[in-house]
Amino acid sequence: MIRKLSIDLISQYGDDAGTIAMMKAAEYASMLDNENWMLWEKVIAMIEELNNARSLDS
Repeated sequence: MIRKLSIDLISQYGDDAGTIAMMKAAEYASMLDNENWMLWEKVIAMIEELNNARSLDS
């Protein structure tokens, strides 16, 4: 689920995917919704991992 969400964000937003995920994480953090906040923190980490892997491939 986290990987698919991350890939979808990268496909839709490109280099801005990490920023979008950070905004979602901040939104849930401000509402004290820890479950969704942690989900989006994992998405941020996955986006970084995927972007790093992509840069190593080129």
